[in-house]
Amino acid sequence: MQIYPRAFPPAPASRRQIPLDPTPAPAQKRIMSAPVLTIDLNAITANWRALDRASASGVQTAAVVKADAYGLGMARVSRALAGAGARRFFVATAEEGAALRQTLGTGPQICVLSGHMAGDTEMIGELDLTPMLNSIDQVTRHLESLPGHGFGVQLDTGMKRLGMDEAEWDAIAPFVLEAGPEMLISHLACGDEPDHPMNEAQLARFHAMTDGTGLPRSLAATAGIVLGGYADGILRSLSGKALLWDGDTPCPVVGRISMDA
Repeated sequence: MQIYPRAFPPAPASRRQIPLDPTPAPAQKRIMSAPVLTIDLNAITANWRALDRASASGVQTAAVVKADAYGLGMARVSRALAGAGARRFFVATAEEGAALRQTLGTGPQICVLSGHMAGDTEMIGELDLTPMLNSIDQVTRHLESLPGHGFGVQLDTGMKRLGMDEAEWDAIAPFVLEAGPEMLISHLACGDEPDHPMNEAQLARFHAMTDGTGLPRSLAATAGIVLGGYADGILRSLSGKALLWDGDTPCPVVGRISMDA
């Protein structure tokens, strides 16, 4: 609802209030309070459990806590998720991995999405971090400086952010696979748009690049996990049009349907 100001004619001169002191009084000092963001750790762990249930049986659901858990506080969020059962965590950089290892201690796997950058070798080795190698240079650096240390490989199936493209992977795949990576991963560019043709194209490309390796694979972040909830069948085209029922109570759909909700 918009509220528009109403215009009134000026009061007659005889009724106008004339200040005794023409100098305006100083404005009162405004006291500003700092905003407070309340983080519900129970809601976060409930979301992780829901995503874990949505994944296939035997699939491990990792927790991505990069960028200070997206501003929510990596230490507290990670401890809560570890308590809920998460055993694999992803961070952006080795420095984040070092901070997370200090929080979680030994045990949970900490994967570094930026891979094995120059200068990261000591942290990766001493803190048992698992780099997701993104380039031929990173593969060379890791295998030469930390032979036998665990690693994963990130492949670019179309997002154009991190990872080796098909030509790079084809050139070194036999050599890398012989070294025993722990997982092969990629990322959907349009996972939050269920009908986008990129999702099927990236899935097909990921299969072509990884089928037959026998290794654990990951393509689905949160959006990808719920991408298959649309088989239940509330189409986005029904946004603002459908009428659902809760018993005898009609419930018209208002707004855009997203993830069957």
